[in-house]
Amino acid sequence: MKNSSYGLLGAIAIASAACGAPGGAAMLLAKPPEMPGDQPRCKLAANQENPLVTEWPASEKANLEARLHEGSLVVAYGGCTLKILPRCRTAGSYRWRRTTTTTDMVEIRNADELYAKLPLGAVSLEGELQRSGRLAVQTTVSGQFQLADFDANIPRGPECEGATHVLGSLSVGAFKLHSGGAAHLAGKANVSGVGSGGGASNAEEIVVREAGIPARCGEAGDAQPHAECASPVQIFLQPLPSTVADRGPQGSLKVKFLPVWPNEKWEVVVGDRSICTTPCERWVDPAMPYALKHDPGMFSKNKYYELPDLRPHLAEERVEVRVEPRSSLEFVGGIVATTFGGLGVVTGTVLTAVGCSSGGGLCKAGLVTLTSGLALGAPGIYLIVDSAGTVHVTPQNR
Repeated sequence: MKNSSYGLLGAIAIASAACGAPGGAAMLLAKPPEMPGDQPRCKLAANQENPLVTEWPASEKANLEARLHEGSLVVAYGGCTLKILPRCRTAGSYRWRRTTTTTDMVEIRNADELYAKLPLGAVSLEGELQRSGRLAVQTTVSGQFQLADFDANIPRGPECEGATHVLGSLSVGAFKLHSGGAAHLAGKANVSGVGSGGGASNAEEIVVREAGIPARCGEAGDAQPHAECASPVQIFLQPLPSTVADRGPQGSLKVKFLPVWPNEKWEVVVGDRSICTTPCERWVDPAMPYALKHDPGMFSKNKYYELPDLRPHLAEERVEVRVEPRSSLEFVGGIVATTFGGLGVVTGTVLTAVGCSSGGGLCKAGLVTLTSGLALGAPGIYLIVDSAGTVHVTPQNR
């Protein structure tokens, strides 16, 4: 048992060392996993729709350049991740536009700056930032590929599932990603200064990744960039319409569940499983039976409303479910009317049976009483049924 424990601890240590060593994470996973602590930073990064892509692996950049010539690029963007959806095709093409050659330097000193300025590579670069204390990206841009004739009518289907943005333009040029060194001063990076708190590694600036030759960027033509100044540097994303970005799986229906009473907690349930608490919106399978349930407490009976079959509303794509609750006044009125109507029916039946068989005047009185009882009881039953509440399913206003 002790040897097994040592073996398990050893395996964990080896795995940790592999992830911590340079290139170790790349050997284990194509893309490092996002840790729970990174989620808030990634959500903030998602608000930035023009991230740098200098830290992308060469294979990813090559794929981006190749896809650029096939037409508009639809992507799924989530802050720390960007996935090209190559099979999601729509009208549009990219045209080259040469611009004035510009050079810029982006410096990063802490994790918050890393996720804000380099969100797509933040997870993989966080270890290098901790080791060196500083990252810097020097870019030289010679122009852009800009989207033209784009059609936002994104097709439905699994090939476009998760689509959030279209690539509006792509700046290309040359870049160098530096690690360590001192701050950028007087228009240049001081590579000989000694950093504070980062150890000896801060005294030396090293190149982590680079592509292109900045001196060639000024040689870009009107038809295309120079071959040695054409590396993707920065992408500019355009959000897709909300009706496209917010699409559920094929065959699903988006339902907005409203509370029966604003001050009560109503659960949306399927069987004994709770989906959400009203008010809430969910993409759901319309073939499943849904209900609204409210538990008022230990000494009261649960309130429960079954929802109608949602499959007839599938073509509407988005619907709103609202319950018109039970009317207590209507229910009480129905009980009273039904009670007196029932007594009238029973009495009238007896009088009619006795009076008509003997030929006396009770026969006519019995028929009148029976008719009155039926006339009073029928509306009473209707009031009871109608007071139970009504579920309304209506298309959402977009």
